Amino acid sequence: MKIRGVDLHIQIKGEGTPFIWAHGLMSSIEGEDLLGWFEWDRFPANIQLVRYDARGHGKSQPSPRPEDYHWKNLGLDMLAIADAVGAKQFIGGGMSMGCATAIYAAIQAPDRIKALVLVLPPTAWETRSAQAKLYRRFATMGLLLGGGGFARMMAGNLGRMLPAWLLQAEQEKLTAGMPQGLRVIKRKALWNIMRGAASTDLPPREEISALTGIPITIIAWVGDPTHPLSTAEELHRLLPQSELFIAQGYEEFKTVPQRIRDFVSRYAG
Repeated sequence: MKIRGVDLHIQIKGEGTPFIWAHGLMSSIEGEDLLGWFEWDRFPANIQLVRYDARGHGKSQPSPRPEDYHWKNLGLDMLAIADAVGAKQFIGGGMSMGCATAIYAAIQAPDRIKALVLVLPPTAWETRSAQAKLYRRFATMGLLLGGGGFARMMAGNLGRMLPAWLLQAEQEKLTAGMPQGLRVIKRKALWNIMRGAASTDLPPREEISALTGIPITIIAWVGDPTHPLSTAEELHRLLPQSELFIAQGYEEFKTVPQRIRDFVSRYAG
């Protein structure tokens, strides 16, 4: 579908209240399916599951400017996708960059959001500057190496990006799935995506705390420097109506898909 000037690859399954899901930075529909973390193949058929490759990711067309990848603009993409599938209201959700996308969609059109699923909130506010510096470095490396070379480099450094307990349990799957989204990205697109990621942050705290009346579940896990618990806990503090689940290890991590299904089913009504 043509969404705000670019062709986005969108996958729609099921019928009923739409649940629009956004993946994380450098991921894609295919990358998520290779990892199998969310068991999308088991999602209830009476809910319309809408997944898409964000601009510049997977099979979607890239944007020519870094600012197009600011989370605020990605939130506008989610709202435009809702328009395209005829959803006046929807449940929004996402992981990491996708989590920020859903938050910005809610900030910009709170009356359209029935509920939010926020998985692995990214670095934000006080912890964002260090991550932004890393993304600027990644932008330069991506321009030099391209998606394929950058993917090979990242595959050898998964221990710096993932909890040790997760890497130990799923190393073979992670080695195949984590770099998948990177391999297809061209050098200039990778530069723009990473520069855009470096320039963005979650909305100010007072804007987030204004999201009253929206049911929200926040899901995080321990041991992940890219998705610090401080962000998840602060979101929970700012949103007293939210529920917070923190997986302490692999066995609790495996309950996440069912938790998402149960939450979405509860508010799909």
